[in-house]
Amino acid sequence: MFEASPSTLDQMRRRTSHFIAVALLATACSSTTSDSSSTTEPSSTTSTSTTLPSDEICKIGDLRFGEEGLVAALGEDVGDANTISSIRWEASASCERLTVAFASSSGAPASSLGPTGVSVLAFAGVIRIQLPPELDFTAIADMLAEGELVHRVFVVRSMDGNLSIDIHAVEQQAIAARAFTTGSPSTLVIDIAAADTPSTRSEGATSPVAIVMTPSPGPALYPVSIEGYAAPGAKRLEIDFIGADDFTANRTIQLIGFNDAWQGFTSVITDGPQGETTLFVGTHGPEGDQDEGVIVVLDLP
Repeated sequence: MFEASPSTLDQMRRRTSHFIAVALLATACSSTTSDSSSTTEPSSTTSTSTTLPSDEICKIGDLRFGEEGLVAALGEDVGDANTISSIRWEASASCERLTVAFASSSGAPASSLGPTGVSVLAFAGVIRIQLPPELDFTAIADMLAEGELVHRVFVVRSMDGNLSIDIHAVEQQAIAARAFTTGSPSTLVIDIAAADTPSTRSEGATSPVAIVMTPSPGPALYPVSIEGYAAPGAKRLEIDFIGADDFTANRTIQLIGFNDAWQGFTSVITDGPQGETTLFVGTHGPEGDQDEGVIVVLDLP
């Protein structure tokens, strides 16, 4: 539960005037190939790339696309992949493809991938790849695709250290996915297509320092679960609940400070302001400087 305290109207005006919801920086892809990723001391064997265009890749094979929930459970019982070494995006006429390659502990290309799950989170417009626990390292933190379906890709390390990959669709785009693996060298291939059903997703709140997946704007109930990820290297995030009656409550999330990936976080708020409430997740600048983060407006009973 928050330790809540009232603040003055002038303080609220100063604080709220400094809230910013900053869109993620977009980098235009060239007409052939471009590299638009964040990496962490990549070696010569690591890379990210985007490629336009390609043959009609998604009409090959008979795997079906799924629009919701778990769409693929694949991989070997035990694999030798322990590092994400490259992520490549390419487009074709009817879909877009993401290919993830892996290295073994020796630095050579891996021959097999351990148990892996691929799910579509339709409410968020995200395809989530849950990687095996023995996959410990990544040279890639994020990647900008700027396709018609895929906007950006994030490598996320949970608070207990496990890695996953979140593929974010462009705004208002419902997506479907299918997945398969190859061996020697080991790759994970995700095909992304437009879903047949209209998008009902709520846009995630994004900034250079934090991304909030839940809650979505609008009506909410206590306890409120706040889930998302913080930028690589961040050591803490501030959560502020600001009520319409000038009631402010705050909480600090301590982070490990992983530098190689975005850092997953979860915080559950059991009580706080009522009515229209502004949720801020980010960092507070020094006195006189702007705060940086994301804003989600909630309606709480």
